[in-house]
Amino acid sequence: MKYEEIEKRVKEKNELERVLRKHIDKKLKMLMDGGFGKQESYQMLSGKVVDFRTLMRWHTGETMRPSTFEKLMGLIEDET
Repeated sequence: MKYEEIEKRVKEKNELERVLRKHIDKKLKMLMDGGFGKQESYQMLSGKVVDFRTLMRWHTGETMRPSTFEKLMGLIEDET
């Protein structure tokens, strides 16, 4: 794989991760402000895409396997 291709993939991944973090931060704050607990909020956010603990670990900064990260990308919603 060429350097340019690697650089492009890393930039795309970082952008998707930034968007997902923004979505999760916003929704988590709304749920917790609404009186839900932290774990309960993560459970609602993760749905059936991934286990809520996986989402919680990723959100707090733990690195994930590429396959897990791809599952998390299913949580991104279009902002239209």
